[in-house]
Amino acid sequence: MERMWRRAGAGDEDRISDLPDALRLQILSLLPLKSAIRTAALSSRWRSLWEHRWPDPSSLRLRFPVPACADARDQLAAMDRRGRRRVDVLSLAFHAGQLAQPDLRRCLDYAAACGAEDVQLRLDGTTPRGARGGHRRAGVLTVHFPVGSPLLARLSVRGLHVTASANAMVATLEVVHLHSVSITDAALRRVVAACPCLRELDLRYCRHLRRIDFTAVGVGNLRTLTVVDCSRATELRVPVAPFLRSFRFSGPFLCSNLFTGVTEGFQQLYLCSGGPETGLPPTNLPSAIPRLANLTTLTICSIALQYVSASVATFVKGTSLSRLRELQLLMFGMANSNLADIFSFLKTCSCPHLERLFVQLPTNTHDSFTKNYLDVAEEEPPEGGLENLELVKMTNFKGHHNEMRLVDFLLRNASCLSKLLLLAPKEDHPQGLQKIHSDVLPHFQKGEILEKASASTQIFFSEPGSSQVQPLHSEIFIRF
Repeated sequence: MERMWRRAGAGDEDRISDLPDALRLQILSLLPLKSAIRTAALSSRWRSLWEHRWPDPSSLRLRFPVPACADARDQLAAMDRRGRRRVDVLSLAFHAGQLAQPDLRRCLDYAAACGAEDVQLRLDGTTPRGARGGHRRAGVLTVHFPVGSPLLARLSVRGLHVTASANAMVATLEVVHLHSVSITDAALRRVVAACPCLRELDLRYCRHLRRIDFTAVGVGNLRTLTVVDCSRATELRVPVAPFLRSFRFSGPFLCSNLFTGVTEGFQQLYLCSGGPETGLPPTNLPSAIPRLANLTTLTICSIALQYVSASVATFVKGTSLSRLRELQLLMFGMANSNLADIFSFLKTCSCPHLERLFVQLPTNTHDSFTKNYLDVAEEEPPEGGLENLELVKMTNFKGHHNEMRLVDFLLRNASCLSKLLLLAPKEDHPQGLQKIHSDVLPHFQKGEILEKASASTQIFFSEPGSSQVQPLHSEIFIRF
């Protein structure tokens, strides 16, 4: 089939697309869901055909309004009347008290009987950050892994309790998302061990986890790992992940971290402490991730910048991020020390091919710049190194002293800069776009700033949300 499509692309007759719909649907029914969806890119005749490869509805989405328990019973009865025909997606969203444990088990058994490839389970009406203090909420229903569908490729669970059997095997499961679930360290290891084809693992607000340790189970096919605010965890160990491409971490930095077996394919890193902190708690996270030289995309917060700045001699001395194309800085503060950390990072970690720079500035109303009355040496900005920088976007720009110093530095050193986007804070901020126009714009109009810029540089002042230019790590797990 692939060979016939390739010939058609070279100018031959597209014989497969000319087949009757019934035959093309038969072809789609033989493909995994992921492959069936991809056929939508072949031509307009294939665009939405995959959605009809099973008798309607091919996706079963159960939503139970509050507090209509009778409606829940009606929807479950309608599910049974549909029969055990194939279904691609089974999505279940309910509020506490609407379903009992046998009802949840009934839905999961139905998903298994219908060969669902994507199972989504969500308990609504709970805090997005899970149970406080790591305690399991009373009355929370339990999902026992494995779910049971022989074709299951994607599993998403939110707000429920998850247990797992030992020595289970789900050879088809590739994606696991766990959000605000209560799951133990041992149960998580069993889930991962049961999925030899696991390529994406996303853990968010799982407050029961203490040691996220995969040394005994292996994650040989893992491509993407995300850990967000699992606040009781103190340790993260990823032993051998030769195909790991992306790692995103947000939350209090852990005491002990170990990454080994990460190869040249590791390209995308997101490191954020989760918010402003006092002091630097003990952690080896910034230095535990090897092979940074192959990164193409890096997002790093001001706390992580402090770690880099404080350990220049031992961590990244002379490091060249030669393949880095995009850098995003999440700044919780913009005091003199924060600006110094930015300069220290750019001097220590050479980024000769950097093309895009995004800076998320704090929303504080006061200018945190402090005049240096003492004879204390400040971090000097680096010379050069940004010759390929083409785009800079600064969000929450208020025209504060150190923000202007950063703009000045970029305009002086980025000789190929074509766009500088300065986005004001939100409308209700006292230093929104109107104040920017009155206080900051005159400095640009007088030529004090523009004379340092390249002749081809365009500078835009915009409202928040007006720019379509977004970083690769556009999902930020903290609030500014």
